[in-house]
Amino acid sequence: MASYGGVLRRSAAVVERARDGARRTRKALARFARPQSFAAPPDAEAAAVRAVRNLRSFRLHYAILLWVLLLASLFPRRRATMLFLMASSKIALFCGALLKAVPNSALLCRIVDRRLAAALVLAVIGVELVVTRAVPQFLLAMAIGVPLVLLHAVFRVRDDLTASGQEAASAGGGELGPIFEKKEDLELGSQ
Repeated sequence: MASYGGVLRRSAAVVERARDGARRTRKALARFARPQSFAAPPDAEAAAVRAVRNLRSFRLHYAILLWVLLLASLFPRRRATMLFLMASSKIALFCGALLKAVPNSALLCRIVDRRLAAALVLAVIGVELVVTRAVPQFLLAMAIGVPLVLLHAVFRVRDDLTASGQEAASAGGGELGPIFEKKEDLELGSQ
C-alpha cells in the first residue's frame, strides 16, 4: 500500500507537468496572432532582432505551419507521400515526447538523441521526397510558407511592448506592467 502512494505522487507530478505544458501551449497560441501585437519595425536592426527572437520563440508554430503547407501541397496527387510524411512525423513526435516524459533516463538519452533523431527523420523525408518526385511540391510549399514565417517574425512585437502593456506600465509607475500582463494572460487562458 505504501508503494501506491509513491506511484500516485509521481503520476500526479507527471499530470501536473502535462497540465502546465498544455496551459503554456494555449497561452502561446493566444499570443501567436493577437492583432495588437503587430507593428512595423523602426529600422533594419530592430527587424533583425525581432526576427531572431520570434523565430526562437515560435519555432514550433512555424514548423507546424510549414508542415501543414507541405501536406496540403501533396494532397491532390501524392497521397502516398503525404501518408508517409504523416507517419514519419508521428515517429518524430513520439521520440520527442518520450525524451520529454523521461528526461532523467540515462539509458534512453544514450540510445535516442533528440538532434540525431530529428536529423534521421529529416534525411528519410528528404530521400522519400526525391524518390517520389515530390520536390516541386516541397519547393512550392516552402515558397509560400517561408515568406509568411518571415513576415510574422519581423512584424510581431514583444508582448510587453504592446499597447495594453505600455498603458499598464505607465499607469502603474512602470513596476506593475508585468503584473497586469500576467493578469491578461490568465484572462486569455480562461476563454
